[in-house]
Amino acid sequence: MKRLVISMLLTGLVCCSLVAAETAPKIGSAAPALELAALGGKTVRLQNYQGSKKVILTFFASWSKSCQAELKDLQVLYANNKVSLEVVAVSFDKKVKDLKNFVAKNNTSFPILHDKKLSSVDTFQILIIPTTFCLNRAGVIEKIFVDYDDNVKKALAEWLKS
Repeated sequence: MKRLVISMLLTGLVCCSLVAAETAPKIGSAAPALELAALGGKTVRLQNYQGSKKVILTFFASWSKSCQAELKDLQVLYANNKVSLEVVAVSFDKKVKDLKNFVAKNNTSFPILHDKKLSSVDTFQILIIPTTFCLNRAGVIEKIFVDYDDNVKKALAEWLKS
């Protein structure tokens, strides 16, 4: 009887921990909800972009060299494809001043959201920056890229054409 009670308790604990754990976003699944303040103060919801455009969602920090390279390239991609593409960038910078200086220096024109509390790290399972998600018009994840190099740059351009 004692073994039965212990096994039932262990089973309950395992089940509860599985339900409570965040699952990583996967290709083919809907992007998790995201709602953060943009640098201008306006609240932005990722789900508001569903419908008319593809979305590139990237998580970054302005001090990271690979993030800096990605954001410069995303600005060019965005400027050349505004009709069919929205770019949303989520910053993990601690200091808003540093982030604003980076955005101004690089003439970034797509929405920059500030996640000072790192609330999206668990939701999107961010382990490395930059991490980039490509969402179709329905908000479904089609591609996920971790880090940034010329191969990712090419893959983003190809995805946008598809």
